[in-house]
Amino acid sequence: MPISAAPTPRVPTPGLIASLSVRPWIDHTADGTGFAPVLITHPPARRDADTAAAISQRMLSVARALGAAPPRATLPYVGERVAVHNGIVLVRLDGSEHMLTMRAGRWAQVIVEIGQVLLAVGLDPLSPGACGADVDEYIECSGKAGRLYFAIAEVAESPRHMQATP
Repeated sequence: MPISAAPTPRVPTPGLIASLSVRPWIDHTADGTGFAPVLITHPPARRDADTAAAISQRMLSVARALGAAPPRATLPYVGERVAVHNGIVLVRLDGSEHMLTMRAGRWAQVIVEIGQVLLAVGLDPLSPGACGADVDEYIECSGKAGRLYFAIAEVAESPRHMQATP
């Protein structure tokens, strides 16, 4: 089923970027290799304009600005678009002078050690207060429905080293 005929905004607005929920965690593959994903979602509807289609379109603009794509055999590699500065994780979005920011504690240290982050953008809303089981269910259901977009970003040495926004 098509998401909507409405045009997708080309660049996420500062208000949208500020409203996004982020859930970072540390995980391991079956062979024990560590990786550091972060799930980026939209909060549940708060206004009449926050229809399911509108939220989906907003999140598609976020996915595009991060270089994320639906899952496939090879994840898109989007270069140095993540950096840690004074304990704050910064994520650069293409076409925007605004960055997604998050306090991430230990996760920030781990991503610097690993050097990469798996960006996962959910097209459907998820409550910022969702518990672990709800997040797991969201990831499973959204993944099966093709409603998660992914990219691998490198962690830059500093924000000054992140790739320039086109």
